[in-house]
Amino acid sequence: MSRPFPFYLVAAFSSGPFQGNPAAVVFIDEDLGTDTLMKIATNFNQPITSVIGSSIPSTDEKVAAWNIRWFSANSHEVPLCGHGTVAAARAIFESGLVADSVEVVEFHTQTAGVMKARKVGNDGIEIRLPSTTLTEVSADERPKITAALVNAFGRDVAVKYVGVGGKGFESFLMVELDEQENLGECDVNVPAFLDTGYIINVITTAASSSSGEELFPRVLPPPFSEDSVCGSAHCLLAPYWSKKSGLASDQPFSARQVSPRGGDLGLFWDQTGDVVALTAATFVFSKGVIYL
Repeated sequence: MSRPFPFYLVAAFSSGPFQGNPAAVVFIDEDLGTDTLMKIATNFNQPITSVIGSSIPSTDEKVAAWNIRWFSANSHEVPLCGHGTVAAARAIFESGLVADSVEVVEFHTQTAGVMKARKVGNDGIEIRLPSTTLTEVSADERPKITAALVNAFGRDVAVKYVGVGGKGFESFLMVELDEQENLGECDVNVPAFLDTGYIINVITTAASSSSGEELFPRVLPPPFSEDSVCGSAHCLLAPYWSKKSGLASDQPFSARQVSPRGGDLGLFWDQTGDVVALTAATFVFSKGVIYL
């Protein structure tokens, strides 16, 4: 006999259903095996499926703890997913499985330790991720990256800085373009970024003074489609722009990811703790049960 498992579809980094980065969140409190969990993620066909496992006892009435795993729609387990964590926290608060006194959800992961998500207002979630600083690419490597950018944008673009993430973020490349490039309006050939040699390509500009944000990023992970809103990219972006803007530790600022869906993030960089805090609006646009 099949058994029902509840699920939620949540848009992270958005207060509506058609922006931000969507994720499926499914509560499965028994060991179904990795292969079955991958098939579930494929069926949901969302950018990420967060699988919330068994709850973990907590001695703090303000804290609830759960096991979590993340799976992509193309049947891969993901070691860490920011927007999937945001969506999972919103689903837990939405589900009624925790008391009103609970303010923080601890997620126990298989590869990334314990991640904490804090409730902010009615539908906001704050998570904290490790930060990293960038190292400028060498003069020998830059021509290859410049050529890839020309192919991706179909023209020369004004490059101000090219850097690579530090420990744990070695697969991340960040490119700052001049703000006159109007990044959100650019047509981008995502597969062309295969030629940079990096898995995650973060392209960013400063925002105009009238926009209300401090930076505009886009995240291109070839050969896949553009990442609508990428939390982990801000592990690089927040320290970089904090330093460049002369912001004090913990001084908040905001970003608008200018992908086709778009999404908004509140940020600050805790320099003493080497962490980046992300605050995201969330929107539950569907819920129900799956039968397995």
